[in-house]
Amino acid sequence: MTVRVRFAPSPTGHLHIGGVRTALFNFLYARHTGGRLILRLEDTDVDRNVPGAEQAFVEAFKWLGLTWDEGFDIGGPYGPYRCSERLPIYRAYAEELMASGRAYACFCAQGGAHEERPDEDEDDGPRAGTSGCAGECRAMDPELARKRVKAGEPHAVRFLAPPGPAVVVRDRIRGEIAFEREELRDFVILKRDGMPTYNFQVAIDDHLMAITHVIRGEEHLSNTPRQLLIYEALGFTPPEFAHLPIVLDETRKKLSKRDPNVLPVSAYRELGYLPEAIVNFLALLGWSPGGEEEMFGLDELCARFDLDRVGRAGAVFDLAKFRWMANQYFKALEPAKAVRLIREQAARLNYALPPYADDDWLARAVALVQDGLACARDFFAAARVWLEPDVAYDEEALALISTEGAARVIRAYLSASEADPAWNEEANRARLQAVGRELGVKGRDLLMPVRAALTGQTHGPDLQKSMALLPRHIALARMRRAAEIAHAEGHPGR
Repeated sequence: MTVRVRFAPSPTGHLHIGGVRTALFNFLYARHTGGRLILRLEDTDVDRNVPGAEQAFVEAFKWLGLTWDEGFDIGGPYGPYRCSERLPIYRAYAEELMASGRAYACFCAQGGAHEERPDEDEDDGPRAGTSGCAGECRAMDPELARKRVKAGEPHAVRFLAPPGPAVVVRDRIRGEIAFEREELRDFVILKRDGMPTYNFQVAIDDHLMAITHVIRGEEHLSNTPRQLLIYEALGFTPPEFAHLPIVLDETRKKLSKRDPNVLPVSAYRELGYLPEAIVNFLALLGWSPGGEEEMFGLDELCARFDLDRVGRAGAVFDLAKFRWMANQYFKALEPAKAVRLIREQAARLNYALPPYADDDWLARAVALVQDGLACARDFFAAARVWLEPDVAYDEEALALISTEGAARVIRAYLSASEADPAWNEEANRARLQAVGRELGVKGRDLLMPVRAALTGQTHGPDLQKSMALLPRHIALARMRRAAEIAHAEGHPGR
């Protein structure tokens, strides 16, 4: 049997990180088993569809390195893959169920028929309302119902949930879960506007597209028994189900689409995160590779992934862990790619890099701060001291500059620099050593005052490399300002 899995987003908004995790697990399982991944678009919630959302899905998945074998953008042998193009199929199966007595026309007003739009799940599309009408439609004479339908009277189609033993969901991750029939009241399968509800549509499409494994979020577990009833009524063989653990925020509540700390995947791309870091992090949300290793490329994830190592407990989106992993990837990035990402960020921010910031300069600047970056956007804060002409002194730097010893060093180094036009690592180092010999100071007492004057801080990356990134005229202006601060505090440095 060839494994066939699907990811079926609804184009009603951005691609939430929980949905990306579900898509990733489907991709990994398909590639691990040599199967096929189908990308289906569940776009029947017409009022809520957002223009451009489907293209954003495609671009996001391609950026992450996820590929699919059939889909709404590339077609395939089981199409169409847009649910809005499959409406005659749903109608035909609804009529088949009505003809067999397993469904009936419901003429209740929209409120009475409980066709209200349900909340959309972040992983897998909308869920259907399940409350029944008052019972008159179910008990109506079938011939009368047919006449009313033929006359064009507005109606929904409601599935007749039969009595019987509990419906058992056999889940690859959670084992067997029983749902009592009393909980599964008659539910709408076609709304009054002719659109299918989620539980009906997904059962039909998964069968006709030969889906063998339905891998989706835990939120859909309660939907599954109704889908099994539809499979049973139509004589379909159900697929295997695997309901993934819910993604939680740091307070262990369900991760909300509106959580300000967790962004849609498009936002991470815009900030200059590396897609490899996002894939690696999301793969570990609910799945364990075994052992202590945490860093995996996509090919290795495909080789290792299996549903047997997916847990039941909720998976916490740990922001600190995510930033740590993103940093591991970014600091290993080759300089040329880091420079390209930073230039892209500058364009995105409409930020004018200084004229001296050519690619060589950016590569040297990145090298000094790269170990602390999680994404390209972080560079602009980390490198502000070299990007902006003015410097802001922190409290520790101000306190140091205001001491008599530091003022002497700053004034002496400023004087030596004004007399020497050379401004590079080698010249700066030699000049600093000469000042140290002249004043009889060395180590921290020599380096920290110059660092404080030039960067506004007493700690930072290699001082000589940092100094060389500043144009000479900016460095001299900063030292003059530091000297003025020292003078105002009564330490002219002479």
